[in-house]
Amino acid sequence: MSVVSLARAAALIFVGSILISGCQYLPANPFRPAAPDPAPERKPPAASSPNPAGGFTAFWVKNHKITEMWSGPAGEANATSFGPTSAQFCSFQVVLPPEGPRVYVFNPYTGNYLWMDADAIGPVGGEPETRTGPKPANQNCAEAIYEG
Repeated sequence: MSVVSLARAAALIFVGSILISGCQYLPANPFRPAAPDPAPERKPPAASSPNPAGGFTAFWVKNHKITEMWSGPAGEANATSFGPTSAQFCSFQVVLPPEGPRVYVFNPYTGNYLWMDADAIGPVGGEPETRTGPKPANQNCAEAIYEG
């Protein structure tokens, strides 16, 4: 085998190993569009007491009418309804500063976070009553917070 043939074989092996390894050694393609950022995870701060820095303080609200519970803020194209509240006067904790026509709340009945229309809720004085025992069945919200 000649020196040229050995050089070609080595080059082919090198290129083949790069291709097999997923091209991790090649520079990125500058013409390829960047991958979109994944949707941000919506985990609010644990804000149940006043913020000493003068920022937002979570507060409790109740729905004064049966209202939809949403997966996202108003205007978000992919926001879907989780369905209406099962009752009036359920307790929810507003956990982020209100922006627009919906607010981000914590539902203590389910332990989940969701968006609600701001015109369907109103503030209440203090934290809701805490009750022991099982949660009432066939509901998706409640006036009290249930332990157990």
